[in-house]
Amino acid sequence: MRLLPIITFSLVSIFSSIVNANANTLAAPSSIDKPVTQLLSNKNNQCNKTLRYKVFFEGHHIGDYERNLVWNGTHANIYTNSTVNILITKAKLNQHSKLHWSQQRQSFVTDSFERNIKGLMTGKVSATFTDNGAQSTVTANGKTHKFSETLLPILDGDTIGAQMRLDIMQGKKNFDFILQNSDDTSHYYFKVVGKETIATNFGDLKTIRVDQIKKSDRQLSLWFAPSIDYQLVRATYKRKLLDLKAVLISKQIHCPQPIIIK
Repeated sequence: MRLLPIITFSLVSIFSSIVNANANTLAAPSSIDKPVTQLLSNKNNQCNKTLRYKVFFEGHHIGDYERNLVWNGTHANIYTNSTVNILITKAKLNQHSKLHWSQQRQSFVTDSFERNIKGLMTGKVSATFTDNGAQSTVTANGKTHKFSETLLPILDGDTIGAQMRLDIMQGKKNFDFILQNSDDTSHYYFKVVGKETIATNFGDLKTIRVDQIKKSDRQLSLWFAPSIDYQLVRATYKRKLLDLKAVLISKQIHCPQPIIIK
């Protein structure tokens, strides 16, 4: 059954490989540039989060998606778990990504990620990123590939999400990223198309809508809510036979007590 792997890949694309998401808690670069004592004492830079989404295919609930973000100063660990059910077939995704803020790039860069998929698309992918994202090494199902870029850093989906959220907070209208896939890299372009008020699980929210551009064969739209920490509250993806939608259903935010360094 070819439908399941296509849908599962699209789910991964939306959340773990394109932009989903996007839920880092670090401040803008101007704050990150402050002395480390100020950075670590800023509780907004230390909040850990759990975000849960429901995923729908043509209006039918087919899966759930959860992201856990654990921060340590300018470094983060992001743990992703999702399950997709189509008819009698089930697929599960688990991913662990590591990223940090690069002073040289003045952006987030990926350190590594590991991804495991069980079910019809069973497979394992691991990747490491060096030289501030200029180089990457990916091993997928026993085969290793190396990649390099000169203009932009190579990023995984979680880091793209973190950087996109920061770009939106800074008021940028256009942004593009190099995404690391399991066996190649892809260049994705996005544009802020405007502000919209949408109905959500948290009531009617004012959101910022971002669309993927320069891809005539698909439509990916993302809605971020400034009142909910600029988190992704809705995503839709349409392409040929695919009609996917994801909505944020719950969030948990834990901010530890500030760390004072004398």
